[in-house]
Amino acid sequence: MDSNRLSRRKLLGIGASTLPIALAGCMGGGGDGGEDRPENTIWVGPDNQLVFDPDSLTVSTGTEVTWEWKSDTHNIVVQSQPDGAGWEGTEGGETNTFNEGYVYSYTFETPGTYEYDCAPHRQQGMVGEIVVEE
Repeated sequence: MDSNRLSRRKLLGIGASTLPIALAGCMGGGGDGGEDRPENTIWVGPDNQLVFDPDSLTVSTGTEVTWEWKSDTHNIVVQSQPDGAGWEGTEGGETNTFNEGYVYSYTFETPGTYEYDCAPHRQQGMVGEIVVEE
């Protein structure tokens, strides 16, 4: 995912000259008002950014992962998953979106890599992955 982050930075024109400003936003607990993130929770669109935070998460089989919306008009569309897995993402497919405050959870039982995105923001690089290990 690091190359995607780099590509997003280039696309947005973020370079070394903005580094001090970006780092200043990281002081004092992070960009979401210093809110603590529960374990295995992914923030959807924090600070109105078109990202999943974190964009990659590794968990053990049987772990519940929770996505918490921090801005509007996002969804989770599964792009790939291991054979035998049945993850469908958020209800309604690509056309149904959810707004700030929405919470979605899924328990991953099948080991492997799951790739997903936010359909309205796919072209802006709003993608993520869950790696499930035994």
